[in-house]
Amino acid sequence: MAKRVMARAIFVCVAALMSALAAFAGPDDTKEIKSGLEPADWVYKLPEGVTRRESTYYSDDVPCYAMLFFPKGFSTTGKTPAVVLGQGWASTHFSIEKYGARLAERGFVAMVIDYRSWGYSDGFVTTKKLAKDNDDNVRFTRTKADVVIKRTRLIPLKQVEDVRNAISYLQGEPGVDPDRIGLWASSSAGGNSIVVASQDARVKAIVMQVPAISGRRSPKGPYELRGRMLEDAILRARTGQGGEMEAGFSHRRNVDLETSQATAEYRPFRYLKQVGPRPVLFIVAQHEQLFSNEDNAYAASKILEGPTQVLEIPNITHFDIFVGQPFEISANAAADWFARYLGKAR
Repeated sequence: MAKRVMARAIFVCVAALMSALAAFAGPDDTKEIKSGLEPADWVYKLPEGVTRRESTYYSDDVPCYAMLFFPKGFSTTGKTPAVVLGQGWASTHFSIEKYGARLAERGFVAMVIDYRSWGYSDGFVTTKKLAKDNDDNVRFTRTKADVVIKRTRLIPLKQVEDVRNAISYLQGEPGVDPDRIGLWASSSAGGNSIVVASQDARVKAIVMQVPAISGRRSPKGPYELRGRMLEDAILRARTGQGGEMEAGFSHRRNVDLETSQATAEYRPFRYLKQVGPRPVLFIVAQHEQLFSNEDNAYAASKILEGPTQVLEIPNITHFDIFVGQPFEISANAAADWFARYLGKAR
């Protein structure tokens, strides 16, 4: 299938964005730039016949939350294609459950996940035993210990692990076809989906909306730790805890300063050639305000070997895509893509 890239307009600075918005707004209508999501944006109605179930999957022994959606007429004796869905930067399952419901309405099992230490998933555990009784000849020990649980840890490669473990969980779900698993990702999770696909042959198709796939313009070689980042890395190694900072769009949360290092070192764009011939759909906002579509979706689509398409939704910004007509366009385009490349229940 030949690669298809739609015509586009890229705006990479706030001034250009405001000018573009003014162009399609009426003379007395100033369009407000949506800078995050609110609970009202999460609301959806469960389609007729679609069912859902809260579930727990495990990622590196940590219990993680998932909401599973099942299509009408789903049978545990059949073979239904399935999709893992992950949200982006400092976000949770709440804002993307509606996509899981829509995919289930279109015939797929959908697993909407929370990464470790976010949403309803458990956090990262650190223990300090009260007695020194380490013995490599004993694999499992019951003992008393001080336990510290850390939440809102934002490390992309940890999220990659969580997605891969969710795939494993889905493959064990009765009625799911283990050979037809897709990935749906939003925002920074777009980069995660590329890294997952580059490492995991179980992924058969990918859809990402408003995707950030960082690394195209990163200098060659490893990220150089220095200054504050180096000081914090030393502090973490010597004390177990570094500095903190605020992160997030819809809701601000404290995360470790380690996040800055982890994201600087994270360059999913470099993994694109390892995805191979698998089909990838990019859905972008014409007036994306958080990053350049040209450096992310459009550039990535030119490197991928398999069927790929960039669908650009006009006259919207990053967070507009989650609500109203843009949601309908994006969700249905994703369902169409998975129907084409994963097929129907058997």
